[in-house]
Amino acid sequence: MAITFNHLNLLASTDSDAAKLLVGVLGLEIGSRPNFPFKGQWLYQGDKALIHIIESEEQACRLGHIAFEINMNLTELTAKLQEHRLKYNIFQVPDSKIVQVFVKIGELVFELQTQHENSQQAFDTFNHHQELL
Repeated sequence: MAITFNHLNLLASTDSDAAKLLVGVLGLEIGSRPNFPFKGQWLYQGDKALIHIIESEEQACRLGHIAFEINMNLTELTAKLQEHRLKYNIFQVPDSKIVQVFVKIGELVFELQTQHENSQQAFDTFNHHQELL
């Protein structure tokens, strides 16, 4: 199985020092993002959205999750998670076949992205970071 780093997710206000650093100093550009039912920004380097910010009312910035793309189908992935007794939640990216499988280990959340053959609406849409708690 191969995994590829996809993005780092931060919980921060859009005018946070993290956004100032990432956009103003490091030159990432604010770009398009799926129509999630919550506010946020995707910060790009070229055509890659490296940092996803979920807008938070907190002034402090904290890690939301780290995401990897995997080349394992959803059925195989969930079977392995169950075999290892790891709890997970499955969500759909809006207007996409991308499925997000979130696994929380301690305070760290991993997002494992895979594709699902079925149509949109197969799973709930990820709509707020608190659903992962």
